Amino acid sequence: MAAVGRVAAIAGGAGTTVERADTVLEELRELVPFVAAEICDFDPVSGLPQVLASTGYSDHVLDSLHSPEFIDLMTQLNLLETGRPVRMRDLPGDPLDNWAVSDVLLPAGYREGMTMCLRTPDGRVTGVINLSTDSRRHPSDVATDAIASLCSTLGNLTDPAGTARWLSMLLGSGTRAVGVNPTGEIVPLPGMAAHPLLERNSELLQVARGFTSRGSWGSFVWAEDADCFKVVVVPCRGDESLSSVVSIDEIDIRPLSHRELEVLTLAAEGLSNQDIGESLVITSRTVATHLEHILAKLEVPNRAAAAAYALREGLVLGRVRRPGAVATGASARLR
Repeated sequence: MAAVGRVAAIAGGAGTTVERADTVLEELRELVPFVAAEICDFDPVSGLPQVLASTGYSDHVLDSLHSPEFIDLMTQLNLLETGRPVRMRDLPGDPLDNWAVSDVLLPAGYREGMTMCLRTPDGRVTGVINLSTDSRRHPSDVATDAIASLCSTLGNLTDPAGTARWLSMLLGSGTRAVGVNPTGEIVPLPGMAAHPLLERNSELLQVARGFTSRGSWGSFVWAEDADCFKVVVVPCRGDESLSSVVSIDEIDIRPLSHRELEVLTLAAEGLSNQDIGESLVITSRTVATHLEHILAKLEVPNRAAAAAYALREGLVLGRVRRPGAVATGASARLR
């Protein structure tokens, strides 16, 4: 059917997820003359449906369709496993024994309809579509099969990690990374390894969220015990479920020492030798010696060039431990 091709093109095309979901619903009217419909993704934190596009349903019906009880019902009917649409007439036994039909849909005036869980090609359940009609003739068998063929296409549309997939390829296989949603919650990313530094409320993520709030790329070095990590913060545009992806990779900061990296970070902040010395509880003379070594190792002519190099390459610490003082570095810049 032409409508199937158009839906596939829209779902994978340009525009925000909400814009594409709205347009998909309008195209699906050609397959099913619905009087109410919605496309939802699953909130990666709560696991409950959240609306991307909706028309015709009352708040009462939507509350029921988005409840944990409706998730349980879909699980009992094996909808999450099959990815196939289920109509009222397809329900096992008497449809009136199903609370969603007898207590919610029929009293609202709906005589038929369908529910289909949306799955990505790799089998992850990412969303759900509900269509309701005022005629028992719809959805037809032909329309049901056509919509079933769109399960993976719509699964990609509702995938909260959709924007993150190309970032995963960009960041590299095996990279340790997580997504961060607009409320600051952590969203696991398919194919990406976890790490204790990327757990909820970690100090590293608090620094990274500063870049998230600015909506810009960011990069810095994170020192943890004897290890150093390059942290990259990438904003996710056009995706309402993710605000950014934060990745970490272990790096070797040589030829710089950890102390030299601390000095370089503070120099990039614009601190004078005296201020740097007071921050690190070392003398100004020692700071000057460190800076001489930094210029030689980075092969740059002066302090300004070293600071520019550090900021350009993300060679600044996310935090600088200062005895008896507040941490500085990337974390201080973002306050």
